[in-house]
Amino acid sequence: MSELPVIRDLKVSEYFAELASDSLFPSAGAAAALTGAQAAALFAMVCRVNIRKIKDAAGGGNGGAPDQEQLAFWERSLELAGSCTRRFLDLAQEDGTAYREVVEEKPQGPSHSIEVPLGIARCGGELAALIEAAFPKSYAPVRADAETAICLVRGSKKAALTVARYNLPLLKEKSEREYYVNQIEELSK
Repeated sequence: MSELPVIRDLKVSEYFAELASDSLFPSAGAAAALTGAQAAALFAMVCRVNIRKIKDAAGGGNGGAPDQEQLAFWERSLELAGSCTRRFLDLAQEDGTAYREVVEEKPQGPSHSIEVPLGIARCGGELAALIEAAFPKSYAPVRADAETAICLVRGSKKAALTVARYNLPLLKEKSEREYYVNQIEELSK
């Protein structure tokens, strides 16, 4: 199998060309992870705008100090959004490693091909909860961005769970399949 492209290093147009090729990587798992990364990056922008608005309101001639509680909330949210972006990018790459392990018939390949999309789904669930908690506190002009990020990350999570379900037949042992079926069902709630 040829060398896997490094997803985070590709230009957007290069990524789409790779996705459209017949190489099988990137494919569904990487696409789910990159959709999650896009949602996280969009939410990071929402956080930055809210931080700027809080600081601008404090310095806008009214002599007040920034609302430290709100500022701390958005700064923590920004840090978590950045962490999610990095995790999704790592998972996009790991999807290729898992695919390679399956093709090369390595023993860990089948379980890894399910663990990676489950990781994407878990990260997506965490990000969706974070954005949903932040939404009512957000500056109104960027609420559409926040809601779009929620839609993207929910789609990412759903797609990742779909990938995990399709990879279940790769597992030979019934007990292992049941273990992952239970995880998929739990994450689907």
